[in-house]
Amino acid sequence: MSVSRRSALALLTLGITGCTTSPLILGGPDTRTAALPEPSPEPARSPEATLAHQSVADLRALVAALADSPHWEAQPWAVAALAQCDAHVARLAVPDPLSDIDLEPFEVAAAPVTAPSAPGVATNRLEAAVSRAGDALEDMATRAGDGDLRLCYASMATAVLGLRNQEVAPVEGEAAVRRLQATTVEASLPILLGHVWALIYGLGVGLGRISQDNALHATGLVRLNRARELRNTLRDRLGTEAPEQPAAFDLPTTMDSLETIRAGWGLLETQVLNGFARLVAADPDPQWRAGMRGQVAPVQETGTALTWWPGWLA
Repeated sequence: MSVSRRSALALLTLGITGCTTSPLILGGPDTRTAALPEPSPEPARSPEATLAHQSVADLRALVAALADSPHWEAQPWAVAALAQCDAHVARLAVPDPLSDIDLEPFEVAAAPVTAPSAPGVATNRLEAAVSRAGDALEDMATRAGDGDLRLCYASMATAVLGLRNQEVAPVEGEAAVRRLQATTVEASLPILLGHVWALIYGLGVGLGRISQDNALHATGLVRLNRARELRNTLRDRLGTEAPEQPAAFDLPTTMDSLETIRAGWGLLETQVLNGFARLVAADPDPQWRAGMRGQVAPVQETGTALTWWPGWLA
């Protein structure tokens, strides 16, 4: 039987259609599981940052033991020092100590502390803990990548150094660490010099109103000579850029009694510390941090307390 050309084309079309894949999906669902996203890496920090955190946590544990020890008489100081340590540990525990955001803290375990067996033992252990914490914080200040962070660590190191004096307990103060507007050495040196000039003026006024037989007179005289040396150093550093010294300064207190003279000197010494702090933020040169720490004793000798964050202004 003959097949027409039209019939052959129709048969060919049917054959091709029969071989076409059906649009229906046969079989069960795909049981393959999608790959899970990789977990975020754990935050990391340097061994030096961990050491600073650990050393201040250890200092805090020791101070807490002193607060409960019958061999430690400076109980109000211990309570105040414990609050300062808590504030520092909270900052050191987070990746960014300057952040206002609640961050997941790093954990460290403070070394076990046994109660000191005698006052001398307690003093020696406190001195060792203060030295370790201060050194670790100074190392972090050296490594800080920006001025704000450098001042943060330098401020803590300065406050920790102040714990060597149990006659003057630290206070919280109104300032806290934060990001600062950038400054320079050139802009900051005249400010420090101005604070030193004011200190020299205030020391002179106070000495003129204190009997030479009073122990405060001898203290003020020694400090006056050192302040003059610092003034000369700063003027030499500034050279022709040094500003003209004012003839007089506003005094922070009336300075009409031993108490107001002592308090006035303490405020003026604190301003010198603040001047060094501004230079710490401006420049990594360690001389400014040394100058800042060097103000601890002059401030405390007047009975003036350091805050938890020396050098930071409200």
